[in-house]
Amino acid sequence: MFNRLKQALARFFYGRYGADNLYNAGFVLVLILLFVSTVLNILGRVEPVLAIVALVLYLAVTALMVWTVFRFFSRNIPKRRRENEVWLRFVGKLRRKRRKRPPDTADHIFRTCPHCQSTLRLPRTPGKHAVRCPRCGKKFGVKVK
Repeated sequence: MFNRLKQALARFFYGRYGADNLYNAGFVLVLILLFVSTVLNILGRVEPVLAIVALVLYLAVTALMVWTVFRFFSRNIPKRRRENEVWLRFVGKLRRKRRKRPPDTADHIFRTCPHCQSTLRLPRTPGKHAVRCPRCGKKFGVKVK
């Protein structure tokens, strides 16, 4: 009996997109907004404006939940992957931290290419130098003291 149910579920989910990072973020957002909506609804018994805000938020949460479940069961896998890639790019930009360049040493200095932002290790030779970035190939000037 359980084996037939397991096979039936496997057939149903075959070819469906399933969960990804955007789904997980949507699910967490649904839970958070449902909690906020519930709190606003409880406070709305005292202040009627909060009850209206809670209702609007609940409708928005319901729409978000329907969209999230739709993505989960979708068979249009390429489109769902593109949506997830856009989400990952957006989150990546938010999470990206600017790394500090390493401290200069007795033998080398570190400079950042103004074009591609890569860190270059240059010999510590005093004077003005024209440097070509090995990553992007652009030339720029460096002054070493």
